Amino acid sequence: MAERIKTHDECAYWDALADTYQAITRISCRDFHYGPQIPGERRLRLLPPLTAGMTALELGCGAAQNSVWLAKQGLHCVAMDVSKNQLAHAAALVAREAVDVRLVRSPIERFHLYCHGQRFDFIHSSHALEFVQRPGRIIKTMASFLRPGGHVMVSTVHPLYNGSWVTGMVEDDDGQVYDGQFLTDYFEPPDDVRDDNGCRVISRAYPVSSWFAWFRAAGLEVTALAEPKAVRSAPYTSDDWADHGGQLDRVPSTVILIGRKGGGDVLGG
Repeated sequence: MAERIKTHDECAYWDALADTYQAITRISCRDFHYGPQIPGERRLRLLPPLTAGMTALELGCGAAQNSVWLAKQGLHCVAMDVSKNQLAHAAALVAREAVDVRLVRSPIERFHLYCHGQRFDFIHSSHALEFVQRPGRIIKTMASFLRPGGHVMVSTVHPLYNGSWVTGMVEDDDGQVYDGQFLTDYFEPPDDVRDDNGCRVISRAYPVSSWFAWFRAAGLEVTALAEPKAVRSAPYTSDDWADHGGQLDRVPSTVILIGRKGGGDVLGG
């Protein structure tokens, strides 16, 4: 059973979406994923050394596939999500994979209420911070719950991806036709507004430099930054994501940052 913490009204959107999303999306527990249709950790090799006995916290976990993967490596994992229906899928997955992952219902903005007095070696969030209003503040709070030497990993929507894919653009006098991305303003990309059953959530993209600055303001040394290209075989995929028409071969959908908190080596336990 997931421990219940008071949630935002917006969780109704995710509750309504959970069953369909988990039915059409394939997310592997055999690799750490960073986002839809991009390589996992086996290819990217971005994560810091993680060993058995370390502690990990996942924010916006969905069905907690990344926490399950970490638990299989021997980490003590806590996974949080705002949606009770997503956490029901997580509980079923945890039981099926026979791992120990503690599930907590909480919006990202309030995760600190549950974690009071705790410290983690690794705090991670894959494609969830684009839905919070002040991601810089969240990153600062995440850093405050790290042990010295611990790491934060955030993957989020790339600002270029929130533009519009345009087909049939004529580029030259020879009539050569091109496809490409149209973005009116890189520094303020358009919002991705999602409505379902009278509920609305907004996915907001930010320049890569903003994420870098938020990590640095939180006292984190950025140890990795990646904008991966799509691959045919990804640990996080669906039929729709796989049929992207070549867009993700030319425009990154995801930006990944990993930051380290100073003050010593990571401690397990």
